[in-house]
Amino acid sequence: MAIAVLLQGCGGAHARKQSYQFDSATNACRHQPASCAQAAGQEAVLPSAVRTFATAGGSAVAAVKLLDATSKQEVTKALEECANKARTQVILERFGGRIPTPDECRKPIGPDARAITLAMQLGEEMHRIALQCAAERLQDLRPGGFSIEPTYRYDRSTDTTRWVTQEEIELLRRQGNLGELKGTLIPDVVLHSGNPVQAQAVFDFKFPCVDLTQHGRWREYPPGHPFAGIRQDVMYKQALKVRWIAQVAPWIGASP
Repeated sequence: MAIAVLLQGCGGAHARKQSYQFDSATNACRHQPASCAQAAGQEAVLPSAVRTFATAGGSAVAAVKLLDATSKQEVTKALEECANKARTQVILERFGGRIPTPDECRKPIGPDARAITLAMQLGEEMHRIALQCAAERLQDLRPGGFSIEPTYRYDRSTDTTRWVTQEEIELLRRQGNLGELKGTLIPDVVLHSGNPVQAQAVFDFKFPCVDLTQHGRWREYPPGHPFAGIRQDVMYKQALKVRWIAQVAPWIGASP
């Protein structure tokens, strides 16, 4: 996803109305690493070893996992707690517990006006903590039945979806061809049967910089993107054939 899709409200009159909110940091770093605080070539929020372990559930063969109402509720509660933990930890460390102001959220980091803003940087830090927390919590609740930041390639003309393995991504990175991942879908957390393509639920963390009273709207892909004009949640539904897709934000919890 382009940075305009992933980062909500990071500058400009229209952006200021959007509560300085973040979508998944992964795609922004993968496709536009210059826009992130991560080191060049680091394509995801979490290290690849953590993402691979989460997808495999720590074993070579994952048993088929069912998702009933109780299991979904337990996972949702765990992810909500991870979002709360991430925001609390980052805000406490960076601001002593006070909420940053809108002007602070818009402020560029560094002398270049086109550099990342403080809102982007905070969102990336919160995402990293939340995703690490999610990997640890779901390994207890649902071993072998979830993936952290899985990558999917969806062909709308044939309505087919393929999971792109971490090994394939690492090969593209070494070859300097990460641009080939443009147009892939990378949700934060996917619950599945044991096979990442057999998705059962999708969760994306959202971290507003200022307004914590309401969920933001799902963003549309920008002009020039393969899915231009289509919302993220719509593409998740089309590609992964899931009914339960939720945003998870600090303090206000999960919402479809």
